[in-house]
Amino acid sequence: MKYHFENVDPKSLILEDPAIRYQKSREGITKSDFLAVVAMTGLSLADFSSLLPVSKRTIEKVKDKELLSPQVSDRVLQIASLYHNGEYVLGSQEAFKQWISSPLIALGSKKPFDFLDSEVGISMISDILGRVAYGVYS
Repeated sequence: MKYHFENVDPKSLILEDPAIRYQKSREGITKSDFLAVVAMTGLSLADFSSLLPVSKRTIEKVKDKELLSPQVSDRVLQIASLYHNGEYVLGSQEAFKQWISSPLIALGSKKPFDFLDSEVGISMISDILGRVAYGVYS
């Protein structure tokens, strides 16, 4: 089964359903889908690309309808899901952007954003965000 989310708010279609997110990560997402996620996060292309296992230049070479690799697609969707959840937990995109850019004691005074370049790091930040959602000091 193929899922497409071009011209649709990516939050509403794939970010809340892990099964759809998994399927999209295996198929690959288009560059257009990738750019929609970048816009959703409010990050620059350079900042977002620094979190991926591929260079910004490589992404720029890809045509809009061309699929990104499953590895890159998976990381993009993990980050998108984290941003979506963070916006929900903290109440707004601005609050989450401030939180993810601020040093946390739970991370040895490092910024959560600095951990988004690996699956393990994304999982760590997601866990901390879960604790914040339940009012546990983090």
